Amino acid sequence: MTELRQRDPRQEDAKHLAYVRTQPCCLPFCNREAEPAHLRMDNLLIGKELTGKGEKPHDKFVVPLCPYHHRLGVDCQHNSNEREWWELRGINPWAIAASLWIASGGAEREALPKPAPRVTPIKARKPREQRVKIRSNATIQSRGFQGSRPFRGPTFSSHVLAPESDAQSLETREVQS
Repeated sequence: MTELRQRDPRQEDAKHLAYVRTQPCCLPFCNREAEPAHLRMDNLLIGKELTGKGEKPHDKFVVPLCPYHHRLGVDCQHNSNEREWWELRGINPWAIAASLWIASGGAEREALPKPAPRVTPIKARKPREQRVKIRSNATIQSRGFQGSRPFRGPTFSSHVLAPESDAQSLETREVQS
């Protein structure tokens, strides 16, 4: 029987993403401001599995790309096969992501012990004699409108409500009103 593995919760690091935003686009001859682009493809040599639909990779697998090369351009990372996109440009995104992870201090923060999760205390129940009981025969009243506000629904003119067969009677109604 195969063993089920527990899902690895996403590791978020806001300081690392802020550091990546300060870097220029990693493509040659592009010096525009960059945004963090998560690498979704797999690399089993470093333990990165393929990211599924609706999931976002860990923040350590991020490279700086300008908005045009990341998601806005015709031939951008989001609109094509990611592995082929990087091979076509001759760039190793894993080396860039790893060097940025070390330079931003993310590797050091990852090695630090994690704080214990905060436990919220559960309130004890009131003693039986202090509990309020709901009567089964009690009538429930609706609040309705507070105050006496009259209903102001749509108004229709008389010629819309009663269709006429000839145009002359329609003109006489308009003159009367």
